Amino acid sequence: MTGPFRICAILPFCVAALSFAQQSQPSLSTPSEVKPDPTQGMIRLDVVVTDKNGNPVTGLRQQDFTLHDNGQPGKIVSWQAFDAVTTRPDPPVEVILVIDELNLPAALVSAANDEARNFLQQNHGHLAQPVSIYRITKDGLSASAQPSLDGNLLANEIAHRSEPRTIWRAQMVSQSIGRLAKDGALHSKLQSLVALGSIAVEERRKPGRKLMFWLGPGWHFENAVGIGAFDFLTELLTRLREARIELWKATEWPYFSANGQPALLGDVVFPEDLTDLTSEKVNLINLALYVVATQTGGGVLATPSNLGALIGKRVEEASKFYSLTFDPTPTNKVDEYHDLKVEVSEPKLTVRTSTSYYNQPVFYDQPPAGIERVTVAQLEHALRTAQGNSDTEVARQLSGMELAERLSTARLATLEALLKGKKAQRVLAALADESVFLALPADEIPSIAPPDAATQRQMISRTVDYVNKTIPKLPNFLATRTTVQYHQPPLEPGETWKTAVGDQSLHPVETSKAPVHFLNGKEIVGGEGTLGKLQKPGILDTVGTFGAIMATVLVGATSPSSVLKWSHWEKGVNGPQAVFSYRIPQATPRFFVGFGYLANDLVFPFSEKMPFHGELGVDPASGAILRLTVQADLEPRLPLDRSGVMVEYTPVVIGEKTYICPARSVSISRQRRIMDIDEWGETLKVDAPFETLLDDMSFDKYHIFRSTARMLPGYTPASENK
Repeated sequence: MTGPFRICAILPFCVAALSFAQQSQPSLSTPSEVKPDPTQGMIRLDVVVTDKNGNPVTGLRQQDFTLHDNGQPGKIVSWQAFDAVTTRPDPPVEVILVIDELNLPAALVSAANDEARNFLQQNHGHLAQPVSIYRITKDGLSASAQPSLDGNLLANEIAHRSEPRTIWRAQMVSQSIGRLAKDGALHSKLQSLVALGSIAVEERRKPGRKLMFWLGPGWHFENAVGIGAFDFLTELLTRLREARIELWKATEWPYFSANGQPALLGDVVFPEDLTDLTSEKVNLINLALYVVATQTGGGVLATPSNLGALIGKRVEEASKFYSLTFDPTPTNKVDEYHDLKVEVSEPKLTVRTSTSYYNQPVFYDQPPAGIERVTVAQLEHALRTAQGNSDTEVARQLSGMELAERLSTARLATLEALLKGKKAQRVLAALADESVFLALPADEIPSIAPPDAATQRQMISRTVDYVNKTIPKLPNFLATRTTVQYHQPPLEPGETWKTAVGDQSLHPVETSKAPVHFLNGKEIVGGEGTLGKLQKPGILDTVGTFGAIMATVLVGATSPSSVLKWSHWEKGVNGPQAVFSYRIPQATPRFFVGFGYLANDLVFPFSEKMPFHGELGVDPASGAILRLTVQADLEPRLPLDRSGVMVEYTPVVIGEKTYICPARSVSISRQRRIMDIDEWGETLKVDAPFETLLDDMSFDKYHIFRSTARMLPGYTPASENK
């Protein structure tokens, strides 16, 4: 029989949870709003819809919206509507007031402060939305301590110019300014531009939508002289989008133009083609505040009087919007400009949202390029042909290969004997470890007919008895676990984090030994003695190798909703192994996968229940488990592409008795890197290319863990009088 079958498994031993391929991360609290949600697309757009009078429109449905990405229809992955009454955003929309003294004539700085206070002190200072204050001066960038609903408190800070939090001093961002232009006359404009980037990073650390009002004329550039404008703009617009900021240039104060007529300070309108922000067209002109604001879905608030009231009206409507997510199209090009357009079914309505984004290869995993996929026979031929080559040359050749079949432990030992150097041996070991979930070569599959259904059930029944009765009776023993950790090389200085570049092959970075105690049915790993220096922060931790993993697999595989069926025979050390495949479609509290997740510039650790599948290799006569694999069935859009563990068991003599114990284990994970980068006087975290982490563990030096006593003849007790 080759189809699935059912068998009742009572496993009282299954008390310990299996946790595998878990990357260690800082211990931080996990706000619910930043929990990874695979139902959300990778890019979020906050969308405001208004009628002909400029009033926000609520009550629309998802089917009323159409997304266009570079002119092509885009799929809306998720959609939410907020109407400020029945559905309010959580956290609430934050309001940001930026007082830019650098680009205001001194006489008008007090007017800007007055307008900010007028807004804050409406309704007796009781603010409907939390408000943050930022101030830019020649000395640097400062801010209020935190968003506040107390308008009087914030107004008092403005009146006394006492924003308590210094973000940076001017000299701290001189390098960022110098990368844009060497012209000292542009210094104040560029310092304000860098401040906008810093504020975006600051606000990126907070969840939720934000409305930013720039109190001042902003800046524009009358010529295109400058360097690095495109790189600056891609980062600026990306951080503003990630921070969910809608930016408005807010001006009121009149001045006299060259012809003596009053005009609005800084009210500069640019041609439409300046919104095509591709690398071929971007220069300093595209960094004008008006252009940046338009790209965020904002624009200009210009009024001859009472700017505070105009800002207040925008804030009053802040909680009436729609939020949608989508997935960008895969690309191999770094900083690929994409035009965005969101439309609604009613043509008389106006839609306002981000008008573009920069697509990156790093949005998706990128398998290494130029890798040769080989069979085990081809690998063996290559190694025999390479006899006489240097260790480095053979290691380099192996690094460019990937196995299409499983390299068994026995055959690995044979091939290792062909290699004289440690470099090549280690690369070969990693190559074999990465193949542990693949099928064996056809010549290693015995030509034995599958057992009938009744025999298959007997085999599984023996395995259940083995886990129920034999594993709990294992003696308390002590073993040594040797772990070799393999990682990809770290990014070199100057290498971009926006795409996978360079060497992605696995290299050993640490070897450690640790005592493993099996006490009263529980596995306890002692402190590790490091033999090599750890070069990477990602660490895999596999728990439950000695028993819990067996119980986890059998409990799940024999449950009514799971599939357990015959697969094939394999050659074992002491005869044929019976191999069954299983699939457990539901998440179970006995099985967790841990990973780190970047949200709002913080790394949060998660341990999530996951469905899983794999194979179970057993001794057909005794039911002893000789090999098993577990592979997590991961949801899309998680920062984890792959997570699995393989364990091989072998007979071990402990205290004059033979037991089946772990001999070798492989844990593998492929997950996103998270990197720190420096911009605009700030350090921020970004998602970097996926990387593979692999642990190769071997177990030996088994012995009984118990106290002993000896009778010594001729022993004379000491006198109590002494």
